[in-house]
Amino acid sequence: MKKRSKLERGMSYKILLLVGIVVILLIGIGAAYIMMKSPSTTTSITTSSPSSSATVSSSSAPNNNFYLLVFTQKGIVQAINPFTQTSNFLGFQHVVNISTSVPQQVYYWDEVPAGEMFNASYIVIPVNNGSVYIINPTTLKVVETLSVGNSVGFIGVAYSPNQQYVAIADGPSGVVEIINLKNLQVVWKDTFVSPTGKTYYPCDVRWTPNGEYLIVPMRFNNTVDLISASNGSVVKMVVASLGSQPYMVSPNMQGTMVAVEYAGNDSVGFYSLPNLQYMGMVQMPSGITPQRGVFTPNGQYYLEAPANKNEVVVISTSNFQITQTISLPSINPQGLADIGITPGESYAYVVMHGSVSSGGMIVLINLQTLSVAYEVPLTTAPAFILPVSVSTATYLVDNVLLPPITGLHC
Repeated sequence: MKKRSKLERGMSYKILLLVGIVVILLIGIGAAYIMMKSPSTTTSITTSSPSSSATVSSSSAPNNNFYLLVFTQKGIVQAINPFTQTSNFLGFQHVVNISTSVPQQVYYWDEVPAGEMFNASYIVIPVNNGSVYIINPTTLKVVETLSVGNSVGFIGVAYSPNQQYVAIADGPSGVVEIINLKNLQVVWKDTFVSPTGKTYYPCDVRWTPNGEYLIVPMRFNNTVDLISASNGSVVKMVVASLGSQPYMVSPNMQGTMVAVEYAGNDSVGFYSLPNLQYMGMVQMPSGITPQRGVFTPNGQYYLEAPANKNEVVVISTSNFQITQTISLPSINPQGLADIGITPGESYAYVVMHGSVSSGGMIVLINLQTLSVAYEVPLTTAPAFILPVSVSTATYLVDNVLLPPITGLHC
């Protein structure tokens, strides 16, 4: 075999080296192209909406950017700053003149959506003689009076998620209706009574968070009805055991679960939404009567405010067991009027009725620690609370309300 010359061998090495470099370049270019065409592996961060199930970070500062309008049993409204110990009481106005010698009172519930600021066109005040007062929120004057029923007993109001409508339930008459707050016209009205004319006694009314349905417990019919908000037709119902008396209801902020207080057997039932499938039942400790509750924003707990005890019962929604109780200040008679979630979802506000002579109290519960954060003693007996912006409260204090006085009783 003929041997190659040194020149030929050198040229071969150069050719091989050049080919190698070209191959390496092609591999590098191809890899870069593939990387550019491949999906990015960067993790996107999604911020949760206020009504999501995300747990509030323990390091986040609480939202204290709101004041409270407190409506008392005898028609007095007070502006309250709950975050100061020296000047809680900012001003007052006697918006509804209800005599202390008659049983009619502003006593029952008036609910804005959980975690929301009041921003409706009118304040709708239920009085337990079947009347409803329509109040201008900038003047606190009565602009209209509606007659829903004509007997003394439960009547309650709930604002829709967009606060453009209110649902009203009057137990003694059996009436459930929706009012358009733009024109104060009745959207629909229905009366829930038995064939013999006995009221089914709608004890409460709540909107589902999507605004599609009302949830109404019919105490004397032993049912919980899911009612179309658009036309009043009953879509589904829970048929409870005889004598259980479904009394109050509260949906979670995710719109997936509703809790039902049963007055007949002192228990709280949990059902799915919108199917109303049974999920669990919690029996209250002996001697405790459940009345009103609210879910924490993350949906992990249900805070039950009893009718006859100065404490909040914490129920886990994962196993439907009582995990703890939150002790509240001692006020007589014992029992809570209402509980809700403040704007910003940092607190649950608890309304303690107390009495006309000794007054009541507002308590804010920190939802991160499930412990009492603020206490606001009142010389009046409160009925319900509307959270308002600081600017709204400041305007009312400066232009509408009377200055604070001591010894104010309703």
